[in-house]
This record gives sequence, C-alpha cells and structure tokens, in this order.
Amino acid sequence: MSDSKLKAAAVPQSRLARLTGMGTLAGRIAGNALLESGKQLAKGQKPRATDILLTEANIRSVADKLAKMRGAAMKVGQLLSMDAGNLLPNELAAILERLRAEAMTMPASQLYDVLERNWGDGWQDQFHRFSFEPIAAASIGQVHKATTPDGREMAVKIQYPGIRQSIDSDIDNVVSMMRLSGLLPKDLDIEPLVEEARQQLHYEADYLREGEQIDAYRALVDNFHRQEELDLPEFHQDLSTQEILCMSHLPGFALEKGITRHPSEADRVITLLMDLFFAELAQFRCVQTDPNLANYLYDADSGRVMLLDFGAVRHFADEFVGKYLCALRAAANEDRDGLRAALEALGFFQAGIAAANVEIVVDIFMLATEPLRHEGEYDFGKAELAKRIQTMGRTISSDPDAWHTPPPDVLFLHRKMGGLYLMAARLGAKVNVKPIFERYVA
Repeated sequence: MSDSKLKAAAVPQSRLARLTGMGTLAGRIAGNALLESGKQLAKGQKPRATDILLTEANIRSVADKLAKMRGAAMKVGQLLSMDAGNLLPNELAAILERLRAEAMTMPASQLYDVLERNWGDGWQDQFHRFSFEPIAAASIGQVHKATTPDGREMAVKIQYPGIRQSIDSDIDNVVSMMRLSGLLPKDLDIEPLVEEARQQLHYEADYLREGEQIDAYRALVDNFHRQEELDLPEFHQDLSTQEILCMSHLPGFALEKGITRHPSEADRVITLLMDLFFAELAQFRCVQTDPNLANYLYDADSGRVMLLDFGAVRHFADEFVGKYLCALRAAANEDRDGLRAALEALGFFQAGIAAANVEIVVDIFMLATEPLRHEGEYDFGKAELAKRIQTMGRTISSDPDAWHTPPPDVLFLHRKMGGLYLMAARLGAKVNVKPIFERYVA
C-alpha cells in the first residue's frame, strides 16, 4: 500500500474504549435496521431480517469500525472472510473481505510512545535515519524504513499500542456483536475457529516469535528446489522486541503492481507460489497461512518473489498431513468413495448428517481441486472457481444441520489454498498445476 493511501487514526487502547466501540457499532446497526424496516413497512412490504440488517449503511459501518479499531477486531473479520465465506451471506462476506484492503496508521503521538516504551529515551541514536512516514499498514502494526549507523537497511514493523492486551476481549466482543446483530448466523458453530484464531493472534502479536519463524522458514526454503527465485528478510534480533520487529528491507514492488508492469511474469510467479505451497504442506509441514498480494514483493531485476509476513506460519502434524494428502489424491483420481472416507477422517462431517449433504460436501471438495486434475494450463482468471465454489456452498448453508465448521487445521489450510486461487485469478495467471501436485503427492 502506498503512502498516499494510508490514513491516520488513533488506536483505541483501553478495554472500555474498545468495548464502547463495539457497543456503538451494535447500536448503529440496530438503528439502521429500524430505519430500513420502517421504509419497507411504509411501502407495504414485510421486511426480512437479512434485508434490514445487511444494508449498505450497516456494511459500511461494520467495515469502518473494525478498520479503525484494528487489532484482533479487524483480524477476526479477515479470518472469517477467508474461512467461513461460503457459509456467510454474500453481504457479510463483502464486509469482511473489504477489511483485507483497509488499513490505517497510528498518529505520531502514539508512534512515539511505542518507540520510547520499547527502545527507551535516546532511541534515535541507534539509527542513522528513521522515516516516520509508514510505508505499509495492516491489522496489528505498521512498517517504517530505517538505516542503522553500520549501514543496515531495515523494515521496522511497529505494533499498535494495546493490541496484544486486547486480543481476547476483542474476539469475544466482535463475535458477540455479530451474533446479536444478526450479521452472523446464530446456528453457525464457529467456536473451534474462534479459539484457534485467538491462539493464532497471540502468536502474531509476539514479534520476537515472528522473527524466530523467519529464521526457521528460511532454513526450510533453503532446501526448496526453486529457492533461488525467492527471498526472505533477515531477522535483526538486536533491535527487535515483542512489539517491534526489525528485518532487512527488501527491494521490489508490491506483487500486483509488479505483475501489472510485467504481465508476462504472472504465470511463472503463481506457478512458483503454488509449487512452494505443496512443498510447505507435503515436505515442510509448515505453511504460511495468510496469502494475499500485500505479503509478497516482486523484484523485476532479479525476477525474485519476496516473502514478507511470517506471523501466520502454522505447523501441521504428520498425521493431519497424511490424511489431507489422502483426500487430495482421491480427489485428483476422481475417487468419490475414497474422498468421502478421507473427509470423514479429517472431521468434515458431524454425526447424523444427511447422505445428500455429504455428497454436496464431496462435490465442493471435488470442485475446489479441479486445477489438480486439469490437463495443461489452468486459466484461473477465466475459471471463476471461487464463485462456483461459493454458489455450490449455498446449497447447504441454509440448513444448519447440513454442515459444521471443519477442524481449525483444515480451515487454515483452506485459507492458504483459497488465497492462492484468488491471487491467481486476480493476476490472470495460467498454471499447469497437475505436474506440480504430482511431484509432491503422487
């Protein structure tokens, strides 16, 4: 995100301020719903709950408030948009997806407070140059450029104040607000996802842990057969704290901007990232589960793709990976019986689910793995795969007994796969996925 698009707004820090923000939002939703209900009654129409709740005004209110609160409030919205999108109304999915593109910075006064709390008085002496204008912003922190006296060019990620302390209450407040307002279906069981998101967010708010993940992931990528096409930042532990992450600054444009300037590279870059994903799953057992265009840079001079964000790295047990690879093999071979058994072993089905709904879930998984079976280049830009999956998902989402939220490991893995599909579609990439898959899974 360029500097010109970044807006500053103070981050609410106290628990009361953040709770009040949720209460204000819930009240605004209710008020807008009452107004919309009155409009429809005046026209002689019987208002439906979804029609009066999911108005443009409410959609805008939710997205704007969560973006201003940042932290877990914003992050939970992002997680829900990726992991439960097929089960949510289109309008709510749109609210949450919008959060992936929304970001605000903290004002200078809060920034100074964070820097002094972590580095102490005279912290400027540790730098030859420090740019107070952020170069990027996300849900829990913003990034600045700096240069040390010994010549190290750094990207400094600085966490918004109070974010780490507010994770648990934010998650509870956001989910409660969405349920009470009717924006989240009351019968949708997202508790496993919420608890996993809670743990994941505590990990992401620990920047020293993220630094360690950078070093660990680098060691894995060193054994990747296309490692020369990738680059990762170096972790500078000497200046890092739990709230400040110092890394080497990498050259390049944001991936989408870079590919726009070099469109012939789209196929190679997405092929590279899909190759890396299957290596993550089948070999590393370690997956960066937040794939979006903002987490990658492209360097036209070297052709390298830079991997930026390691807060969402997730490790998978051998047993889970084995079961998931069985499901992928069955889907690739169009073995519905084998796929049904593999999905049951993974926990996709709850007791008593109707046979017809089991088959719909199998159909959705088969559709999602379409690129694995396709002969030759799969045109993600024209396939509209995400839209077709969502359309099929709606056939069961209206029946609360038809579906339950799969285990968190599945959801985070699907977040990665779905994100890659969306990136490929956005960049109009054509990828011969089948031989990549067969290299790791056959």
